[in-house]
Amino acid sequence: MNKKDLSAFRRQFKTDSYCLKISELYIVYMKKDNQNILHAEHASFEMKSEAEQEIHLGNFRKILTGGLDSKLFELDFDGSIQENAGQAICLQLLNTEQTHFVDSCNALLKKLADHYSYDNDIVVSFAKGKYNKPAGRKGRGGIEDSLDGFDDTSFGFKFVLCTISKADDMKRGVYYSAASERFELSSSLDKEISFSAPLEGFVYPAIGDFGSDVNKLLYYTAKANIRNESFLENVLNCRYELTAKEEKERFEEILRRVCGDKIKPEILKNIYDAVNEKLETYAEDDEPVALGAVEVRNIFEESGIRDLNGFDDAFHQAAEKGFEFKAANLTGGNTCSMRINSSVADINVNLEDLSTVRQIINARGRKCLEIELGDDAEINGIPLETERPLQPHQNV
Repeated sequence: MNKKDLSAFRRQFKTDSYCLKISELYIVYMKKDNQNILHAEHASFEMKSEAEQEIHLGNFRKILTGGLDSKLFELDFDGSIQENAGQAICLQLLNTEQTHFVDSCNALLKKLADHYSYDNDIVVSFAKGKYNKPAGRKGRGGIEDSLDGFDDTSFGFKFVLCTISKADDMKRGVYYSAASERFELSSSLDKEISFSAPLEGFVYPAIGDFGSDVNKLLYYTAKANIRNESFLENVLNCRYELTAKEEKERFEEILRRVCGDKIKPEILKNIYDAVNEKLETYAEDDEPVALGAVEVRNIFEESGIRDLNGFDDAFHQAAEKGFEFKAANLTGGNTCSMRINSSVADINVNLEDLSTVRQIINARGRKCLEIELGDDAEINGIPLETERPLQPHQNV
């Protein structure tokens, strides 16, 4: 699923959408202490009030937000699992109706209870619907078309989604009840459901350029670069790849090994500029730009790294043979920030300004960080006084 497909899908989670319709809703309250289902409701989504629909749609829309490979992951099912158990349950969720849909949800909940990994009670929400995805410009022979509309080039497919939200104790207090027209005391047994901030969730099947892929699902995690491995491995039975953060760490490890732990700022800037250039060149393809060993080596060489004799060993020590980096995971564009760490202070510098930074030995023989400035630097809004550097013959 590319960003354009994802954005078009997410925008349709609204009460007046004519491209997306949700038919069934199944909500379950599960206790932390014994993993029992305390309460369950199965209803037609259209029978809910508009206010309730808005809350649930916001909950569903949330699991379609965030950066790819950071909060959103397109995952394959693990074929080594007996009878492809995770995919089998997802297919049942997708293809069964009404009471059988509830049975399929309960089958997944049984696995979730067996591998419970949450610090609170939770509310698990399942929804089933259909999405009419416009074919877009690829379906019009190159003529640009909005992905928001429904026309005769569109095609539809079913989907199912699941969100897991935290249930917290209500704050004890007095509130006004419109139903009883009186002030009432909230009960310690009441729970507040964090529908606006689900912990995690998934959409099945994954949505592609020309339809859906039943061999993949889209997984969401609220914490960037932190996935619930127990949920993925034991409940959904999915294989998962590196996060964006883990990929960047591997790339930086290769760079450290090749450069011998030292690098000039301008070379670092050249490297990330080259990665951004790759992204811009293939921006219209709507496919991830992959960088294998050959491409990474060429980028290093073109960026000014002279000694590449140890590159192959460095690459294979940090990444397995045949590994390809996703360029988008290495840098978010020219506006991304590079963090400079020192014993005195940590400084964030925009990538485009990295060439203005140098590490030098000053006239006193001390190691310093030199930053070229266009205007006076300020501390708490007060401009700093400009000082002349000491000459070698001056007393220190």
